[in-house]
Amino acid sequence: MGTKVPKEHPDSRAVLYEEENYSKKKVQDLVNCLEGFQVLIKVIALFEELELTSELLQSLVGPGFPDLTQLLSFYSNSFDRTEALAKGTILPTKGVNVPYDKASDDMKGLEAQFTELQKQYKRELGCSVTYWGTGKNRYTIEVPDSVGKKVPGRWEIQSQRKGYLRYLNPEIIKLKEELTATEIRREAALKDTMRLLFNKFSSHYTLWSQAVHCSATLDVLLSLAQYSASYPTCRPIVTSTDTPHLEIKQGSHPTILPSFSNGGFIPNDTVLGGQHKECLVVTGPNMGGKSTLMRQVGLLVTLAQIGCHVPAEECRLSPVDRIFTRLGASDNITKGESTFFVEMSETSAILCHASPHSLVLLDELGRGTATYDGTAIAGAVIQSIVQSIGCRTLFSTHYHRLVDELGKTYSVALGHMSCMSDEGDEDNITFLYKLAPGACPKSFGFNAARLAGLPADVINEARGVASQFESMSDKFHLFRELFKKDCDIEQLCAKIPTLAL
Repeated sequence: MGTKVPKEHPDSRAVLYEEENYSKKKVQDLVNCLEGFQVLIKVIALFEELELTSELLQSLVGPGFPDLTQLLSFYSNSFDRTEALAKGTILPTKGVNVPYDKASDDMKGLEAQFTELQKQYKRELGCSVTYWGTGKNRYTIEVPDSVGKKVPGRWEIQSQRKGYLRYLNPEIIKLKEELTATEIRREAALKDTMRLLFNKFSSHYTLWSQAVHCSATLDVLLSLAQYSASYPTCRPIVTSTDTPHLEIKQGSHPTILPSFSNGGFIPNDTVLGGQHKECLVVTGPNMGGKSTLMRQVGLLVTLAQIGCHVPAEECRLSPVDRIFTRLGASDNITKGESTFFVEMSETSAILCHASPHSLVLLDELGRGTATYDGTAIAGAVIQSIVQSIGCRTLFSTHYHRLVDELGKTYSVALGHMSCMSDEGDEDNITFLYKLAPGACPKSFGFNAARLAGLPADVINEARGVASQFESMSDKFHLFRELFKKDCDIEQLCAKIPTLAL
C-alpha cells in the first residue's frame, strides 16, 4: 500500500521546470513582461504630481495600483535580461543561486587545471601542445608526430592527422569526467533557477493581474479622453424614464470620422421612441449609407453608455439594456450553416431576448432566400418587434412592397438615404448620404452594377427584364387593391392608363 503524500508536502505545490514549457519563447515572454511592468510604473508615477478629483482615477494610480517595486527589483538583479532575450536562457547573477555559483566556480577551476597540464606537457615534450575535439572528444592532446617517441607510455593514441598525433592520458580522462559531472550539476542548478523564477512570478499572480487591470482601465479612459478632445463631440444625456427614447442630432460615425478630417463625412439625425415611433424603416439606393447609419447609431449608444463623449451636436437617450445586430452576410461553413440560416438564427435570438429597452439593428433581413419568402419573413419580424416588443429599432430593406404595407399597417416611421438622379438616366445617381423622411421608391441597383464595372450590354438587358417584372408586379398589386372593400376606385382607375403603357 502506497504512502500518502501529506497535504503540505512541497511536492504538492511545486512548479517543475520542463524544457517544452519553459522554452526560449517563454523566457523572452517573461523578460518582455517584466520590462512592460517597469514602463507601467513610470507611467503611473507621472500622475503623482497631478491633483486628481476623479475617484476612479485615484484608485487606478493610487492605492488601487499594487506596489511592484520590490518584485521588479528582485528580477532586475536576478539575471541578465539582454542575454536572456538573445539566448533564451536565464543565467543567474552571482549570489542568486549558490549551487549554480559553486558549479560555475568548479568548472573554472577544472578549466584552469587543463591549462596547467597543457603548459606542463609543453615543457616535458619541448614542442607545441594543443587540445583538440568537441563534445565527448574534447581535450584530446594533439602533438607533432616528430615527438612521438617522447610521449609517455601511459598515453593512448586516439587518432591522427597529417603531421600530428592525438592522445589521451589518465589525468585528462579524470579531469574530463569531473568536468562532465560538474556541467551536469550546473545544468540542474540552472533549471532549478528558472523553475524558481517562474514559480515566483506565478505566485504573485494577484499583483500582476491587479496591475494589468489598472493599466487597461487607465488606457481606455485616456483613449476616450483623447478621442473626445480630438473631434467635435458632445456629452450625452442619459435620462431615467420608463419610455425608451433615443435622439441624436447631427451624429457621425465615430470610427470613420477621422478619415474625413476635412469635414467630408455627412452627419445625420436619428430619433427613435419618446414622442416618435420606436421603429424606423430605412430604404435607399445601394451604397447610399444605410448600413453605415445603423452601425453609427449602435456605436454612439455604446460610447454614450460607457461615459464617453459622442461625435454629435446633441445626444439624449434612455438606458439601453442590449444592442442586437443583424448586419452583413456570412455563412458558418464549419457547422454546415448557410448564410440565410445564420441570418435567421441571429433574428431568432433578437425576437427571443429583446426587451422594450433594447436597441435592434436589422439590415436587409430576408435577402438570402426567394423574394416572396424574404418579404414575408421580414414583414412578420417587424410585426413581432412593433407589436410584441416595442423596442427602438432601425430596419433597412430593399423590399419596397413591404415598405408600402408597413407604412399603412404598423406603427413605424419611414426614412430613406437620399440621392439625386440624372435627368437622362435615372439609375445614374449621386449619393447625398442624408437621412430624409419617407420611403425611397427604388434601390438603384443598376447604378451599383455600373460602378462595379458590369458590361453595358448586360446592364441594358437587365433593365428591360426589370421593367417587365415591375410592370407585372404593379398590375398584380392593382388587381389586388380592386377587390378590397375600402379601395379608392377613382385613384386606382387613374393608374390604369399608365400601367397599360
